[in-house]
Amino acid sequence: MSRTAPPDLTFGQEVLGLLTGLAPPPLPRHRHDLSREDVRASQAARIVAAAMELFADNGYAATAVSDITKRAGVSRKTFYELYDDKEDAFIDSYRVVEMLVVGSGTGETTGAWTPVSSPEAVSELVERFLLLLGFAPAATKMFFLEAVGVSSRVRARRNEAITEFVAAVTPTMQDLRARFEPGLPPLPTDVCHAMTAAAIELIIEYLADHEPTELVQLTPRFTQLIRAIVTPNHTN
Repeated sequence: MSRTAPPDLTFGQEVLGLLTGLAPPPLPRHRHDLSREDVRASQAARIVAAAMELFADNGYAATAVSDITKRAGVSRKTFYELYDDKEDAFIDSYRVVEMLVVGSGTGETTGAWTPVSSPEAVSELVERFLLLLGFAPAATKMFFLEAVGVSSRVRARRNEAITEFVAAVTPTMQDLRARFEPGLPPLPTDVCHAMTAAAIELIIEYLADHEPTELVQLTPRFTQLIRAIVTPNHTN
């Protein structure tokens, strides 16, 4: 189990900053005024960002703790002060990506996605989601391609992440159905879960031959899928 606190928004933003080149400079080696907690949080963020990049580039199995510490610029001792093992670091990495994915429709890390003004506006929501996935390619590859084969613990975390994503997006889809298809039955959560599963498979299939930065090209397919299920009488 991780010796760090569960990732929060600030931690997630620092990790994403490291992945996208927007992070602050490395910690100073000379005397400084940073608290021990600040130092530990920065070290953990660098470990998680390095792990994401390596898992995405080389795969989980081919990545060693020594690879992570070298990329992160921390000692092996520091790594094991923060994480029990490589799997533990993967779990923290996965939680950060989960915040990115779940929060992509809200601008936050929790809560339901923002309402959609019309069936035609679904494509804007989808495009924003796919652009965000492309913003952090290493995180996206790790989330969609690496998690299934790591361990039962990671697969369980993946299933929890999918459930949380469904919980975030379902109210938006149900609201869209209620406002624009009042003659149809309310949209069940299970249907939203099925749509999410289909979307995940589309992303996995696409990433086999394309980079995450190209995922936005799936916008028309995702939009068609959602509108055909949620508002079938407004598919034009």
